[in-house]
Amino acid sequence: MIVFTFFVAIAYRKNDKPIYYRYIFTFIILGLLLSANSIINNFDIWIFNENIPLLIQQSLQLIQYLMLGLFFKEVLAKSSYINKIILLFYLSITIYVTLMIIMFVSEIEIKPIISSSLFLLIFYFFYVKDLMNNKPFLILVKSSSFWITIGIFFYSCISFPVSSLIPFIPKNHEYINLRGQIFSITNMSLIVLYLFILKSYLCLKHPQNL
Repeated sequence: MIVFTFFVAIAYRKNDKPIYYRYIFTFIILGLLLSANSIINNFDIWIFNENIPLLIQQSLQLIQYLMLGLFFKEVLAKSSYINKIILLFYLSITIYVTLMIIMFVSEIEIKPIISSSLFLLIFYFFYVKDLMNNKPFLILVKSSSFWITIGIFFYSCISFPVSSLIPFIPKNHEYINLRGQIFSITNMSLIVLYLFILKSYLCLKHPQNL
């Protein structure tokens, strides 16, 4: 799905688009890099240092979050909530990096993506409030930003509880399948996010593409 979304994004590269699509396109590319990192990691090429693929994964996920945060910042640039969004954006980056450091320097299993998912839900809340207050006549099914935010909302709603739950599941051999099955739920929600991003590109055919 990521590859298909990437090719659709390439096909629309010359179309007139809102500025926030530069962040969405980067998000898609980072998704491809994350997938490549997971595939490469299956070949155990980092046998001398198992933290390298994890560091790459966490770094790419952090940059992905930055892209989605910048997306909300651009979409809500004229909103009365923009100052709060900017403040929370910088706070969220600090928390994410702090959780990354804790994860690598201690034996505590913690998912920094928990914080990013939570803040994305908060940004979505501001988006909906601004939508209801200032754009009551917007045709949502033709709005590209609406489809992207819905995808982010769905992904964050799944990612936050799942990422919060996984550290409480023992790493014993008998629980490996359970951890993998629960984590696969997040991957499925990510596929849904890319589907909504794909839908947003199709909305560019309509004159209302805010």
